[in-house]
Amino acid sequence: MTNFFDRRLLLNGYITLAGSILLVVIIKMTTSIHLPFLAAAAISAGLGFIEPRRGWFLAILQVAFIWLGYELFTAPPRTTADAEIETFSLYGAMLLTFAGSFIGGLLKRALDKPNSR
Repeated sequence: MTNFFDRRLLLNGYITLAGSILLVVIIKMTTSIHLPFLAAAAISAGLGFIEPRRGWFLAILQVAFIWLGYELFTAPPRTTADAEIETFSLYGAMLLTFAGSFIGGLLKRALDKPNSR
């Protein structure tokens, strides 16, 4: 049995941090919910693909990074409409992170199976 917290997971944690920063910037800059949802699904599917067995940990890490990054490092929205869009995008992206990571991990495991083609 290998150690859970190894070098590969640490390096993938840095990738998760970079993706989370990108998501927070997208959530803050866009005026609709479509781009944050697309970005969250794509980034989290990538996390599940690079870590098919431990993608759930990266998903939890990404959700924590997104929420903390948004709450600690961004200014409050100027209007109530912006606040509603940002809040919906934030929590929607956090939920999509788990679904995307699961789908990415499932896809990677399916592609790695011998005789699956």
